[in-house]
Amino acid sequence: MDVAVLFRKRLRKLILAKYRSLDRFYLETDFSKGHLSEILRGKGSPSANTLIKLAVALDLEVCDFFIYPERSERDRAIALLRAAPADVVRRILRELEQPKS
Repeated sequence: MDVAVLFRKRLRKLILAKYRSLDRFYLETDFSKGHLSEILRGKGSPSANTLIKLAVALDLEVCDFFIYPERSERDRAIALLRAAPADVVRRILRELEQPKS
């Protein structure tokens, strides 16, 4: 699947996860409905500045737009680690760093 298609699906999923609808997202942020609609339909591409604004509105890092959890177990693990509390991350790191017997 094309990376642009994956990005658009991921963006829509992230918006709906936080705001439950695109209309609510438009109402609670300063995003133009037309501009975001063009991005989501593949008629336009977001600028770096737009990506940053989207990340801020969604409480994410820009790189989170390009982690596609449905692609592999590694990608899903990375997404889960990004959202995990610090103590959980430390515990997992200790486990991974233990020498294998």
